[in-house]
Amino acid sequence: MLLERLAQARAVLRPPPSLNLWEWADEYRYLSPEASSKPGRWKTSMVEVARGPMEAVTDPTVHTVTMMCCTQLLKTELILNTIGYYAHQDPAPMVVMLPTVHMGETFSKDRIDPMFRDSPKLRGILPPKRARDGGNTLLHKQFPGGHLTIVGANAPGDLAMRPVRIVLCDEIDKYPGSAGDEGDPPTLLGERAATFWNWKQILTCSPTLEPTPDGRGSRIAISYAQSDMRIFVPACPHCGERNEMLWSSVRWPEGRPQEALYHCPSCEQPWSELERRRAIKAARHLPNYGWIATAPFEGHAGFKVSKLASPWEPVSKLAKKFVKAQRSQELLKVFINTQLAETWKDKGEAPDWQRLYNRREDYPRNVVPAGGLLLFAGVDVQRGSGKDGGWLDVLVLAEGRNRERWVIDHRQFLGDTSDENAKDSPWRKLDAMLEEVWPHAHAGVCMQISALGIDSGDQTAVVYRWAQRHSSMRVRVLKGANMAVLVGAAKPVQSDRQGKKSRRGVKLFMVGQNLIKAELYADLRRELPGPDDPMPTGFLHFPQLDDEFFRQLTGEQLVSRLVKGRLVSAWEPTRLRVEALDDAVYARAAAYLHGVDRYTEEHWLAVEESLGISRKADSTKSAAYSGTQHANGAGEQQPERRRSRYWDRER
Repeated sequence: MLLERLAQARAVLRPPPSLNLWEWADEYRYLSPEASSKPGRWKTSMVEVARGPMEAVTDPTVHTVTMMCCTQLLKTELILNTIGYYAHQDPAPMVVMLPTVHMGETFSKDRIDPMFRDSPKLRGILPPKRARDGGNTLLHKQFPGGHLTIVGANAPGDLAMRPVRIVLCDEIDKYPGSAGDEGDPPTLLGERAATFWNWKQILTCSPTLEPTPDGRGSRIAISYAQSDMRIFVPACPHCGERNEMLWSSVRWPEGRPQEALYHCPSCEQPWSELERRRAIKAARHLPNYGWIATAPFEGHAGFKVSKLASPWEPVSKLAKKFVKAQRSQELLKVFINTQLAETWKDKGEAPDWQRLYNRREDYPRNVVPAGGLLLFAGVDVQRGSGKDGGWLDVLVLAEGRNRERWVIDHRQFLGDTSDENAKDSPWRKLDAMLEEVWPHAHAGVCMQISALGIDSGDQTAVVYRWAQRHSSMRVRVLKGANMAVLVGAAKPVQSDRQGKKSRRGVKLFMVGQNLIKAELYADLRRELPGPDDPMPTGFLHFPQLDDEFFRQLTGEQLVSRLVKGRLVSAWEPTRLRVEALDDAVYARAAAYLHGVDRYTEEHWLAVEESLGISRKADSTKSAAYSGTQHANGAGEQQPERRRSRYWDRER
């Protein structure tokens, strides 16, 4: 016992170490096989952009280090190196905060324990795990002169602990807005270090939403804005000029992202992949290892770096990711945040309904244009009692390659929506629509609705009973929610009048309506291209619909509010009626569940084959249907049409 106390006393009285963090890591840190593709001794030269942030951690003039960084580059290793350094060289009480306690346990087991096991100088610091005093558990580790505690931002009680000198906060944009009723988790934890003159706080994360003037938005971006805002600026191998590596300097030939190269903003010369990696590596010989501060330094060092400075991921791979991200607003947001380490700004304003009204096209309603290959419908249920007290609002969309869509029709089935069996019930009209056959612009081809999405937020029991009459693959029961995915997993719901649940009965899908509306409004902002230009991804075409439809479609705007200390964004209506917008959301969810987002060219060719469409015959237009019979009108003759074998097979 006496020897142990003497050892602790020596650790406290030990003079400050002479090594900085990157020097210590090169000398003593070993990467574990569980966490690295190249286990063995750490080499800062392998990830040169880490040298500046690592030196700032052990700089006595720096009290806070903010690392706003892309994913899979250096955030986690910066925290691990800091833990190892202070446990070995400068023992101190430390705390690591993760978004949840569970994530903290996983981080301890998968990253911290292997580091202490595989780094020889750290191997004997922690007591045996089976020691009676519990000095080495998943969430608390003691060593001579200090200790390490792992906490979750979602557990307020864990933040009210003894003072700590080193505060490490990872993934801070994923923390809850408040630790219970106590306030912002990183701020609370930072106050634990206030009693130490040589305290240190490290904050790391990829950014999310752009901060607002009132201080809301991405935590890491706000922290970076309060720092000296350092950027990584390697020297051009051609002209020697130094510039921040931005995505606007990446270029590639049309349609060939695999040939993408970074270009110097000063001399416009392209960098080969070898030149890019050499320029990053050579930054070690530049002042401050290639980092330049863009704001005054007041003890807070901030670093921002994107995947363009990664030694492992080539620019061509990033360009391919960027091209794929164009498919949806949410994918693009993820790319901007996680690959470029830039904040995302939501465009909350609704598109101008008048502009959409003015760009209507002359294709006929209820005839599928040449590019349309699948039909989807969205249904919004409006409550009412009595014959004219309610209605079913229906939007029918045709979808083709590249998420190009055409509005085929917008309908209202009036009547009492509370009784699906009434003689004049609007539900019977919806039944008939599912059996309806739509002519295609290609002569002799016709289609049926592939999938229909219906809202169950109103007349829930009626919707369940009606849906049970139809194939669960064709009729999708939906309910809007604020989710991080377009559509959630299915769950069985009540499927009969007794309220019983059955796996073979109706399944309910929760829909991320905020994401779908953001995607839709981004699509609605796209301009109609010129005759020789490609159609933009997600472009939506409209026939000659009335102005009320467009007012409904653009009848909401994105509003961000602070709820219990957390920024929450939601779409709120700007007018009383927005059924067309809701219909579009449910039709998009139905298409997503049908698998359209995963369709390749092979899938689309198979759909065309099943419809009997020849790619060479796309000049055939809807004029051939002047004598056809349809639900909204009748002709004297109805020529024989080829019904979609694709739908027959799905059915």
